[in-house]
Amino acid sequence: MERAVVVHHSEIVLKGRKRSYFETLLLDNIRYVLGPGMEVVRDENRLVIFNPPEQPEPLVEKLRKVFGVSHIGVGYRTEPRPEKIIDVARLVLEETRPKSIVFDVKRSYKQHPFTSQDIRLRLSKMARDELGIDVGGEAEATARVEITRQNAYIYVRRVEGYGGLPVGSSGKVLSLVSGGVDSAVATLLVMRRGCRASLLHFHSYRSAEEALQAKMYGLVKELTEYGLKMRLYMASFTPFYRVVLEKPSRLELLLFRKYMLKVAEKIAAERGYRAVVLGDSLAQVASQTLANIIAVKPQLNIEVFRPLIGLSKTEIFGLAERFGILEIVQKPYKDCCSIVASRPVTKADPEDVEEEWNRLGLESAVEETLKNIEEYVSTYRAGLFRQVHAAKTPYQPQGSG
Repeated sequence: MERAVVVHHSEIVLKGRKRSYFETLLLDNIRYVLGPGMEVVRDENRLVIFNPPEQPEPLVEKLRKVFGVSHIGVGYRTEPRPEKIIDVARLVLEETRPKSIVFDVKRSYKQHPFTSQDIRLRLSKMARDELGIDVGGEAEATARVEITRQNAYIYVRRVEGYGGLPVGSSGKVLSLVSGGVDSAVATLLVMRRGCRASLLHFHSYRSAEEALQAKMYGLVKELTEYGLKMRLYMASFTPFYRVVLEKPSRLELLLFRKYMLKVAEKIAAERGYRAVVLGDSLAQVASQTLANIIAVKPQLNIEVFRPLIGLSKTEIFGLAERFGILEIVQKPYKDCCSIVASRPVTKADPEDVEEEWNRLGLESAVEETLKNIEEYVSTYRAGLFRQVHAAKTPYQPQGSG
């Protein structure tokens, strides 16, 4: 008998001939998060960590943020023999002390000389007769027993993960992040579908360092806990703002959105990103009406993902809370959209937007922005680094010692 943490996936089971690829990628991601010295092995359709730390909470918290993990069981491993299973189950129940229990027994290896029902009946009798625990009905807890060919796992404590697919299994995307809740949640949702996301942020500060210090460092750090390895492109919106200050336009906000998309498209084309991700929610704000979304549609051949398009603000905040990023996204921040026109039109014509774009000569603002973008790399293990040609310079936030 030994302590064990059992890690389950769900969707990966449905992947047919590609299942091994997804399982291997999930295993690699878990090993990367846990670091060297922590053995993770496959046992049929689950991953297992033997002899985890005495206090497994930090380990479990890391595991639940790995996309692809459906749920985690914290308990014990023993031999797949009825008497051994009964002994370990007795120990688990003595540790957890539930007033009532139900037993969920699954036997994936069918050649054992006993059935799942045999084990369930014997466990129920032990709990009722030896420990005085009520069995069945609306039980306080569920004891799970998973029997494979070579092992049996018994646990009561089950922690839910976020499910989805392993990061890296669905290709590379470039996500526009403003620092607010919508774009951050949109990024998390595409990562949960297996995308490896890089981030593009337009800032209104004197320097990228100042914007990072104000908020973005904390947000990128939170997102990297799920994305594991990300690139961050920091772009000053000064080239755009300089133009509209000299030549005001009633379409300023829509032109700004078109400007951001143009920059994103060019980065995506150069760096091999297959799609651009936006935090748009239909009709949530004036710039996100159906007419305005169509009016600034980019011209290049690249997919635009809008994971939040049908969600309300309440639902988006609920997801932010679930992912644990609500505090950082609500931190005050001087984002670009709060500076450009405060009363945008709600039903722009695409031809008007294009005509105004050309009149103001905003293509030059795109080119100037691209020349001055600062690039960072953020990894789960090493933190945030500024990319300077072939070198990486660690980013050290002020006050971090």
